[in-house]
Amino acid sequence: MMAKFGTSLLSITICLSSTYVCAESISLTALGHLDVSYISPKKVASYEGSPLPAQIARLPGNDYRVMTPENIQQVTFLVGQGEIVTKGQAIVKLTGPEVFHFLAQIEAAKSLYDLAQQRYDRNKPLLKNGSISTDKWREISQDYFSSHLEYEHMQHFMEMVQRIDAVTESLVVIAPVAGIVNLNHLNSPYSAGTQLFSLIPAESIRVKVSVPMSQSTSLSAVNINQCHIAIDEVSAIADGVFLTAWSMPIPKVCNLLLGQQITVIPEYQKAVYLVPKNSVFTWMQDSQIFTQTAQSLSALNIDILGSTPNEYIVASDQDLSQMKVLSQSVAAVKGILLGLGGE
Repeated sequence: MMAKFGTSLLSITICLSSTYVCAESISLTALGHLDVSYISPKKVASYEGSPLPAQIARLPGNDYRVMTPENIQQVTFLVGQGEIVTKGQAIVKLTGPEVFHFLAQIEAAKSLYDLAQQRYDRNKPLLKNGSISTDKWREISQDYFSSHLEYEHMQHFMEMVQRIDAVTESLVVIAPVAGIVNLNHLNSPYSAGTQLFSLIPAESIRVKVSVPMSQSTSLSAVNINQCHIAIDEVSAIADGVFLTAWSMPIPKVCNLLLGQQITVIPEYQKAVYLVPKNSVFTWMQDSQIFTQTAQSLSALNIDILGSTPNEYIVASDQDLSQMKVLSQSVAAVKGILLGLGGE
């Protein structure tokens, strides 16, 4: 019984092994009177892949942020969310007694800075001739530089102030740079240090798309309703089996909005081949084609990357454009390999 079972297992192994060998190649004479024909696959330098979800996003870290200098009672925005503004354009009006409290702080900071500078300049020669101690000079220097930094910080905000209205206790803040305005609408009070708005440079608006790692190195562009945008960079940090790719800045003619969710057609720059769909068959879970070599047909593994209505887009280690690929009676040839016979 044990011997019989062993003999049966050996027969199956030989059969499977023989079948696998037969799958590698078959003599042309074994095809009998099968009507066969061949094509030479067309080689192309790029191809379009399957659609991928994407988003119109901004490159992180490029926003110009404008902060509230003081607690403000009323904030009135003078432009709309997402509006493209120019440098110097009025963005927001700040109203309330705190506005003039802040202006008084600037005057006080200016007076303290002037006094500290006079003291610094007056004592500097005394340090050189040894008339004051090092500790005293350190105190004078620290007072001078701290008052200078505080005043400069306030003055930096004042460079963005277009006008001051004493009657309404208000001032108007302008855009320090051009860009897309992102207003910070709050339901709570605008406290000192709160972001008023930010400006997003137009060149920071990009297409953000997750691309399979296996195809990331060949991704060259994305197509959005015939708007082709080249890829600028691909992240080196994976998110599962995907990598994040960023496009070049989006041209205005594409008419895309920040935050918009879209579907893009990826364009890959890679040498691939167009093979008729009826030339491709599956064997041992691999996609294969038959190529003619001398007096036989050989099975060759291929990778299917995409498709057109009539063709598969495939990759191969071999130059398929220099080969003759079976394009007719493919199923019959596969049947012969499976031992089903054929004419």
